Amino acid sequence: MHTFKYDRNGDWIINELVHGDAQLIQNLEHLLRTRAGEWLFNDFHGFRREVIEQKLPNRKQIVQAMHDCLYQEPRVKEVLHVDYEFDRVRRNLAISFKARTNNGHEVGGAIDVNLKWI
Repeated sequence: MHTFKYDRNGDWIINELVHGDAQLIQNLEHLLRTRAGEWLFNDFHGFRREVIEQKLPNRKQIVQAMHDCLYQEPRVKEVLHVDYEFDRVRRNLAISFKARTNNGHEVGGAIDVNLKWI
């Protein structure tokens, strides 16, 4: 399936399409940027950001929330690695991930999520 390409800020690039592993990576990045409950028709779609919004965030809960989020994509067979760096002063969450697809490919990516509400 082909879809519009997103830039690093999550905005569409109208004249470019992506497919295959590039589209899967883009979908995973988009899932991590989406706050769970943000989408009207599915309260569980996206990343449970309340684990980051706590006064004393628990690393184990954050990593579990990232795993839960990545497994929402049906083409992901196994999440191999997730890591994050949270800068409370700049209000930025940097996430990196690596996953194995149903057809055996390893895909990975890294995104910055701007957390202005914290």
